[in-house]
Amino acid sequence: MRAVSVLGPKRLFLLPFALFYVGGLLLLSRIIRVNIHPIVNSRIGHFATNTELSILKIKEREIRTEKLEINIFCATSDESCNSSLEKMWSRTFNLQTGNWSWLLKTTDFYQESTNLDREGRLLSFPPTLTFDDNELALGEKFLADSRISEPEKIVCLNVRDSSFFSMSKRLGWSKSRDWSYHDYRDSEISTYVDAAETLAEMGYTVFRMGAIVKEPIISKHPRVIDYATNGMRTEFLDIFLGSHCSFCVSTGTGWDSFPQIFRRPSLYVNLVPILAPACIVRDLLIYPKVHHDNSTKKDSGLAEIIDLNIHNAFMTADYAKAEISLRNMSSEELVEAVTEMARRVEGTFVETPEQKLMQEKLKHLLSTHPTLQPTPNYYPVRAKFASCFLSNNRNFLD
Repeated sequence: MRAVSVLGPKRLFLLPFALFYVGGLLLLSRIIRVNIHPIVNSRIGHFATNTELSILKIKEREIRTEKLEINIFCATSDESCNSSLEKMWSRTFNLQTGNWSWLLKTTDFYQESTNLDREGRLLSFPPTLTFDDNELALGEKFLADSRISEPEKIVCLNVRDSSFFSMSKRLGWSKSRDWSYHDYRDSEISTYVDAAETLAEMGYTVFRMGAIVKEPIISKHPRVIDYATNGMRTEFLDIFLGSHCSFCVSTGTGWDSFPQIFRRPSLYVNLVPILAPACIVRDLLIYPKVHHDNSTKKDSGLAEIIDLNIHNAFMTADYAKAEISLRNMSSEELVEAVTEMARRVEGTFVETPEQKLMQEKLKHLLSTHPTLQPTPNYYPVRAKFASCFLSNNRNFLD
């Protein structure tokens, strides 16, 4: 009876078959390499990015060794967070799920699941996922219905806000669970209106993304579309827009894994933590939240942020303990940041000599600082901080 309560009746029934299956893999592993890859299908960022990186690692190993191997993909949850993404991945591999996959996690074949692209595989390989004819037709119809005359000029705007609290109820998690430890990542969509309209005036159509948002973006500009609240949103279109945008502007949430795995340029605004390795190793542009020292009443420089050990802090309490307040970007700063990003993508952005020197100094510091790097450039620094951020915060590198 105790085994039934731990395993569940269905798993208990399948246990002999699962043991036979795993035993076969153990025997087979003596003559051929066997890998079991966990697919974190309950969280959209991990379901997209971690899965892509697992596949690219396999491709790289096949090219390097030219040896046959068996790769088994094992879902960590019974239900996927995005059925359209599951369907697209299923064209690439067979996903073991539910009552069959759980025992595979106990074997020595189990591989690490990560969103950290230290090796730069996203730059070395083309995207794994492709759209079939029906999916392309569905996406193109959506763009036509949205009266987008230039499909190549789309920007996706993704802003995390405090509605994240409601997610626990919507997803059936414990109602008592306190998500305030992630408060430090929030910002207000109203501050992004000017930036969205600036991009619209530059000829871009801006889609405000989001599955759960606190309030709509209020704009009368015909090229600013509140996709998150106007009834357009679907799981498939989340993927399609992320794959077809000229670039995305995001505060760093799960959705922006779609532009990432389709190799679309990204600008991260109001980003914290500012030096998470998974971001630093990516080819993206960053404009972080300003860290304000409550004790000195001054904005903190990078050296102070590192000394306080909050450069990679993922808890709201960590910043409070360090007596640091996080200041969101102003509307004017957001306009500067998106304008710089658009010009970089268009190839018209020109850094000043001073900005070039600041970028070089920053990259050298990030590549060699002993607190950040186990050895110099262990985490290759591919990200850049926005030049307008460096110019607006001249004490950042002091």
